[in-house]
Amino acid sequence: MSADQIEQTAAAWLAREDNELTQTERDALDAWLAQSSRHKVAYLSLKMTWQRTERLAALKSPAPRAEAPRRGSGLRLAIFVAATLAIFFGANINLTPHQDPGQNYSAAPGRVEVFRLADGTRMDLNADTRVHAHLSNKMRVVTLESGEAYFEVVHDAKHPFIVYAGDWRLTDLGTKFSVSLDGDEIHVMVREGRVRMDPMRGQDSSRTVMVDAGHVIVANNLETLVLTKPDEDIANALSWRSGLLVFDQKPLDEVAEQFNRHNTKQLLIKGSARKIRIGGSFKADNVDAFIHLLHRGFGLSVNDQGDKVELSR
Repeated sequence: MSADQIEQTAAAWLAREDNELTQTERDALDAWLAQSSRHKVAYLSLKMTWQRTERLAALKSPAPRAEAPRRGSGLRLAIFVAATLAIFFGANINLTPHQDPGQNYSAAPGRVEVFRLADGTRMDLNADTRVHAHLSNKMRVVTLESGEAYFEVVHDAKHPFIVYAGDWRLTDLGTKFSVSLDGDEIHVMVREGRVRMDPMRGQDSSRTVMVDAGHVIVANNLETLVLTKPDEDIANALSWRSGLLVFDQKPLDEVAEQFNRHNTKQLLIKGSARKIRIGGSFKADNVDAFIHLLHRGFGLSVNDQGDKVELSR
């Protein structure tokens, strides 16, 4: 689905929501929002825009017949009607004005990429990461679609920097922080400043978390855990930014996952070798040297199949 189609769909849902959704329609909206982070961003961004400019209020409260219609109200209504028709009847309608669809950023497997966003924010993407960014003079929104990203945010109190990841919304409060997605689980590490994390669905404010530097948040659909981490541990976890992988007695199967992210040659750890504890600093892209170390230092058997290497005791 293109960016325009996503925005049309979001607009149509907002129009239907304005007239109250049935439970079936609510379930369908939740399903559509769950399909993609871009769906959530389009829907929430459009909703915030309409609320701020009181456009939804204008639609809900039509002017008396004797009063001339408010300027632009016809266009606003036409946008919603056109979006609804586009969804239900397949019309190919170009809505104007429409939001800037933003820009996609990515880092391929085996590569770390560094970008400078339009507002000056630095964004480092770990290997195999995809991000969608929408920055304008009204909002700064980034969606982490997969992988891990580190942000050094240029603070702007009037325009908070917001990151959507999975079912969570993170708001920058003058921050250097990282966000990673692992299935339904989100990891947030705050290196400087403060981050607020809110659930995207429902009104369960009890799950809202606000943490300062030196803290890590691990959250999934059911639980939220906040941990205190020494600066050294956070720096080690972010060492991928300089091409290194630093481990402090991590199980070999977890270490292998990190190497696999940075190399086309994939490690497969079998049997009891998974529980071997690894500590040290390694070049992320030198998997062959790491394999040699495991063979010589731990006596692991190596079965090299070209693009895959099996390691076992």
